Order: sequence, then structure tokens, then C-alpha cells
Amino acid sequence: MFSKTVVAAILGASAVNAHMLMSSPTPYGADSLNNSPLEADGSDFPCKQRAGVYDAPAEENILNIGEANPLTFQGSATHGGGSCQVSLTKDLEPTKDSKWMVIKSIEGGCPANVEGNLPENPDGSGATEFKYTVPEGIEPGKYTLAWTWFNRIGNREMYMNCAPVTVKGGSSAKRSPVKRESSFPDMFVANVNGCTTSEGKDVRFPNPGSEVEYAGDAGNLAAEGSEACTGTPSFGGAGNTPGSSSGGSEGGSEGGSEGGSEGGDSSAAPAPSQPAAEPSQPADGGVFAPTTQPAAPAPTQPAGGDNTGASGAQSGACTSEGQWNCIDGSNFQRCANGQWTPSQPMAGGTQCTPGQAAELSVAALKPRMLSEMRHRKRAHGAHRHA
Repeated sequence: MFSKTVVAAILGASAVNAHMLMSSPTPYGADSLNNSPLEADGSDFPCKQRAGVYDAPAEENILNIGEANPLTFQGSATHGGGSCQVSLTKDLEPTKDSKWMVIKSIEGGCPANVEGNLPENPDGSGATEFKYTVPEGIEPGKYTLAWTWFNRIGNREMYMNCAPVTVKGGSSAKRSPVKRESSFPDMFVANVNGCTTSEGKDVRFPNPGSEVEYAGDAGNLAAEGSEACTGTPSFGGAGNTPGSSSGGSEGGSEGGSEGGSEGGDSSAAPAPSQPAAEPSQPADGGVFAPTTQPAAPAPTQPAGGDNTGASGAQSGACTSEGQWNCIDGSNFQRCANGQWTPSQPMAGGTQCTPGQAAELSVAALKPRMLSEMRHRKRAHGAHRHA
């Protein structure tokens, strides 16, 4: 008979071998990549540092701006799911000092919405296949993509797989981005830097960005306003990677400066789940996060309802999940998890088309319009302080 120690060792080895690996996009160094979490001391952050860590795959990963791409996994030890992010950096061999730009956050149910683990299956059958989109504001070129995962159940761990990707212009190559690269949020970092997530809860990211998917059970998601991790981080500052997520390009992408492209053409969303311009996000959980304290409605607009064409702020319950509401062209909100989110200002130099719609129609402000808006703000400030 096996001793309890031997049995435990075998079970532990089985669990490690069944941990999740990213299969699409094809990761760097596939021959040397194992499916264990990052070291608890952060010594192999980022991308599981090892010999051959940045060996390129045989086939190039091509991502077209505005087109949905599959995010798939191998393995079965999903540890009750958790929360994941997809991020990009311009560094082709990232280090701890690399700047990462989050392009999608999945809060709960990633890589699968299960209570424990999937039946042991090395090909990943049963894990959820997610979709992510490279948004406008990301310049075409070569990047490193990272999938990061914080498991809900078990040891406090961080998983990270990286892949080389080539971003191409896609069908919207001629449209000038209206969002600066510097406005994408930083990658969340925890459990490898002294800042520890809570066991039993799906992480609610401090700044998830504007592309957020809720794939788990609402009861498992950390409370809004709660700390994503506790402790003093040795790197990654307060659970986030250092500095602004400019990806090494302080000025942002071409065409992302105030005033936008010549003529200020309107840019509709390239896909239903991804608006062409993603408005800037607060650091308190992101625009898609439901709120328990609804924002007060504008005086001219009654609370609740899904009045298509209405331009005033909404509050309370909503029925058209995913519906956008542009408020007077300068603010927006969304119907998420059955509630209207608080209104948020549009990113600098942009405006939206007032009213409610399935997609947020965004255009760059023309220089004259920007000048008029600044003049009105200065006049308003002077009047207020007179």
C-alpha cells in the first residue's frame, strides 16, 4: 500500500500537470513552457522566465484590429475559475519594467465557470473559449500578448503565459485611433509581489479597462470597492504594473492627439462588444461594474427605462443588457448586469452621438469644436469664481 505521503505527492503532481496553459494564441517557448503558476517570489515574472522563454512558435499569431480572436486553454485544474486579463506590451522580451496595456478583463468564470476543477482532460475540453479584440488606439506592429489568471480557490497564485503577436490594421486601418495608448490601464499583478488576493472570491480588478466580461457567478465576485489584494507589493505598485501603460510610446498612437484626424470623421464600433474609442476609466472597478448606489438621474430624464434616443442620464434597473447611453455627447454609461452604471466622461478630444444604442458611436472632436469647448469651460470657470 502507498503511504499517505506518497499518495499526496502523486495527487499533487497530477494537479500541477493539469493546470491551465494558453493554447491560442500560440505561446512563446511552447517546448519549455509548463503549466505551473508563477513563483511566489516573482522571480520568473513576467512570462515564466526560463531557458527558451522567448522562442517563437512555428506559426505567427496575426491579430487584426477590430476583429474577435479566440482565447483558448489546455488542462483541467481550473481552481473554481477566477479572473483573467489580456494585455499587450511593445517589448518583445518583456521584463519587470515593461509597460502592459490591458485590452480585456474577464471578472469571474475564467478559464471556466466551475466550482472546482474540470474532469481531467489535457486538451482543455470544458474550459471556456473567450474572445478578445485588439481595439482602436493600438498601433499596428509586433507585440507580446499576456494572459494572466488569478484562481478563485486554492493557493494564492498568479498564472501568466505570453505569446508573440503581430497586430495589423484590419478593416479599419484607414481610421485614425481616437484613444491614446497611454489611456489603457495597467496589468493587475498580485500573489507574486507581496500583495495577496482573497481566497474564495473572483478578483474585481482595480482598473479593468472598458472591455470587461462577467463570466462567473455574481455571488463569487469580490464586493465593489473592496481591495483587490492586500499587503505591500515589492513591485507592480498596489497590484498594478509600474508607470503609465504607454507601452513605451509616451505620445500615444498616430492620430490619437487632440483634434483627431483631419476632418474628425466618426468611427463606429468595429464589433458589438468593442467600441471604436474606449472612454477613460476610473480606478474604482471600471465602467461595466454594477453599482449598488445608482447615479442620480438628470432633471429632464426619469430614472430607469430603456428609452432609445433618450440623451439624459439613466439610473436604476435596465433591461437591454449591453446598451450604451450617450449623454449630451460628452458623457456615457452602460446597461450592465441589469443596472445602469454611473455616467463617465468621454476621453479627451472625443464625443459620442447622444442617445441609446447597441454600439457607442464615437468621433474625434474637430479642432474648432475643441477650441469652443475649452472657451466655454474657461468662461464657466471665470463666472463661477467671479
